[in-house]
Amino acid sequence: MSNNGLDIQDKPPAPPMRNTSTMIGAGSKDAGTLNHGSKPLPPNPEEKKKKDRFYRSILAGDKTNKKKEKERPEISLPSDFEHTIHVGFDAVTGEFTGMPEQWARL
Repeated sequence: MSNNGLDIQDKPPAPPMRNTSTMIGAGSKDAGTLNHGSKPLPPNPEEKKKKDRFYRSILAGDKTNKKKEKERPEISLPSDFEHTIHVGFDAVTGEFTGMPEQWARL
């Protein structure tokens, strides 16, 4: 058998169906295509994160902890900073200027 010049054997297999505890297609014609002998797949990571967040909010009960977690630390600028080396690049010659010898050896 061919379909538009391609044999069925040339097509890649269909991706596996996701089984859940409630069989959505149990009453339909396609119920026989489900793999009844295998365990259902674990929940999606996004669903797990939502559940974890929900349980944490119930157990914590204190919204001030949540506020403290969201606050970003204040990081100051460097103190007593000295700019002692400047390396430049000459696009015409393709050479670096002002590079220390130790760096040039690398």
